[in-house]
Amino acid sequence: MARLLRKRTPIPKVEMIASDDVTGVLSAEFGMSKEKTLSILRSVGISLDGKNPASEMNLYREVIACKMGDNHRFKSSDEAYEATLDEQLRSFDEIYVDTAPIIQEDWFLHFVSDAEPILKRRKKKMIILEKTLEELHGLKDNQEKDKEVRIRSTIRPDMIRSLARKGLVRIGDTGSVGIADDHLVNLFAVQGKTKNLMLVTQDRGLSERIVHLSHEMANESSSLAKVSFLKRLFGKKEDLAPKTHQMIACKLTENGILKRCYICPECNESYYDDLLDCDGIVLCGRCYLDLKEKDAKLEAEQQMQRELEVKQEEERQRKVQKEQEALLREKQQVTVEQTINRKKRKYLIIGIMVVVIVLLLVLQMI
Repeated sequence: MARLLRKRTPIPKVEMIASDDVTGVLSAEFGMSKEKTLSILRSVGISLDGKNPASEMNLYREVIACKMGDNHRFKSSDEAYEATLDEQLRSFDEIYVDTAPIIQEDWFLHFVSDAEPILKRRKKKMIILEKTLEELHGLKDNQEKDKEVRIRSTIRPDMIRSLARKGLVRIGDTGSVGIADDHLVNLFAVQGKTKNLMLVTQDRGLSERIVHLSHEMANESSSLAKVSFLKRLFGKKEDLAPKTHQMIACKLTENGILKRCYICPECNESYYDDLLDCDGIVLCGRCYLDLKEKDAKLEAEQQMQRELEVKQEEERQRKVQKEQEALLREKQQVTVEQTINRKKRKYLIIGIMVVVIVLLLVLQMI
């Protein structure tokens, strides 16, 4: 009976959309026939049967956009963000993109769409390693991965090739075998001596390695360039100063927004925040507040100590003043007594002299 009366957890209703409606909407959006729309979707393993989850419509749009090389629909209309992204990208000579951000939701499409005019204007390219394409090829047939990952791993190479034809992407030769992360770190260690580098990756561990590498290279005294005698003699100081190049690691977030990886020197934990022109070793918010609180407590303790010392000094000064006043009173008292005694002696001497004179006069008269 208890089982019958127990409330069952309601199963959430999934909004469904008919296949004809799916093809109708998509064909209208992309300006193509329904047959071509179905053909593109089927080429990546999507079969529209009867009704389909409405939540997959964005995935269908991704598929067609990547296959058609039409990613402008993902571009942000916020001019302020475009200026911010331009500020973030313009100082870097090379921008490397790892595997994970390429297949993370539709974030890579947003990032590429927003970065495309900037890359063209600045004459820069994103670099995607061959090993990344190999990883995408391996993921598309990996049944352990979910459906969306497999589909995105299938369609992203088409988009990357389209971007390469536009001159926005360069396929980099790994030139090595083994783990891609190790190769990227080694590559950054070499290229970072002469170039400003950005790595876009969702891998926190790899990001931390890049941050540490950048910090170490910035502190190396061996990074000083050899300068000729004439340049040392006649060159400007700023030309003789060691030139440090920046290396940062970022991840993509919703709508393709970049967040930079930092490492806190206090707790040694990594965190992500807005891109700033600074070293990657920066206090996190929690440690900053903790240190600020400790500084406030220390300042309060020091203030109390100073107030205590001031009170002690005031007490000592009062004590010294009392002692000085007592000595002064005692000195004044001694001085009065001495004056009285002096006067007594004077009067006594005068009295004796008068008596002597009187006696002499009396003796003369006799």
